[in-house]
Amino acid sequence: MASPYDRYGDPDDYFANTRMSFGDHLDELRRHLLRAIGWLAIGMVIAFCFGGSLLALITGPIKKELGIYRKARVEQARKDLGENRGELAAMNTKTRFVTLLIPRSALRDALAGKPIGDYVWEPDPTNDPSAALPEGTTAVTEEDTVQLPVSIKNPSLMGIEINQPLTHLNGDDQLTTLSIQEPAIVYIKVCLVAGIIFASPFIFWEIWSFVGTGLYPHERGYVYGSLPFAIGLFLGGVILCQFIVMPLTIKALLSFNAWFELKPDPRLNEWLSFAIIMPLIFGISFQTPLVMILIEKLGVLDLETIRKQRGLVWFAMLLGSAVVTPTVDLTFLMLWLPMGLLFELGLILIGWRRRADLDIEAPDRNEVVGV
Repeated sequence: MASPYDRYGDPDDYFANTRMSFGDHLDELRRHLLRAIGWLAIGMVIAFCFGGSLLALITGPIKKELGIYRKARVEQARKDLGENRGELAAMNTKTRFVTLLIPRSALRDALAGKPIGDYVWEPDPTNDPSAALPEGTTAVTEEDTVQLPVSIKNPSLMGIEINQPLTHLNGDDQLTTLSIQEPAIVYIKVCLVAGIIFASPFIFWEIWSFVGTGLYPHERGYVYGSLPFAIGLFLGGVILCQFIVMPLTIKALLSFNAWFELKPDPRLNEWLSFAIIMPLIFGISFQTPLVMILIEKLGVLDLETIRKQRGLVWFAMLLGSAVVTPTVDLTFLMLWLPMGLLFELGLILIGWRRRADLDIEAPDRNEVVGV
């Protein structure tokens, strides 16, 4: 008769469940990998249901900042015109006279305070004999009009005021695309990354479960105990990047355009490639204190060694931040500084844990049993 412990190994063997053959490891990897892919597929399906809202959430910061940027430039242009300085002020001179054609009946109605109707040019029967006038309109010829010479006194200011209401219609506060298939490709990218974020708790679980099969029981407890913190740090990094870092980054990048007096024309695909990678980078980078605690618990490095190499670690994080951030501006500082603070937090947490482990109450002399 088979022992009830055959399935789980000898209960007195502390390392019974830590021994696996290479084939068993591959089979375990395959199982967890397939499960992680399944969770990712479920996350992507959920993301596809809310893809439009997710895309609006990601593009919202840059659209908002573009609107603020355009408005600030308009206000600056008005100020320059008022102070008679700048290129616009130099061009803000009286224009040549142009001739306006005003229907006589419309002019009479306007002077009499009557409502003015709609006017169209009388169609040429030789071009379109069957042409019919739109309902409620009056046809006029050039002989039915009054010619008035008109010059614009402040053409630059007039252009600003006319163009301001057309900002959104002209797409000045929107992202651009260079191909008709680009929005569809971007939509799939957004859903893929959103699926990773939605499924991240379960994907982390599968990763840690696979790692745990090759660890000793006490090490496995460290891994499983750190899982909630790993998920929290990952989501915290994503949220920090999306709602704090990204708006500040956009402001900084647009300030360079204002400095060099350039018109920004951001592309949807290029911006989304930046906007969806950065939150993932922040989420992964925020695992720094957790990784430090784990490697210290597992005995890979001790606290003294980490402290001795503190300067080297900061420099390595600086290089890593500069490499993984996909721009050449100072965005890497917004990743490097939080990572450095999290590194210092990891040192503090390791120190607290060690002091807690050493805080053992000594037994009373009367409680000591001689051997």
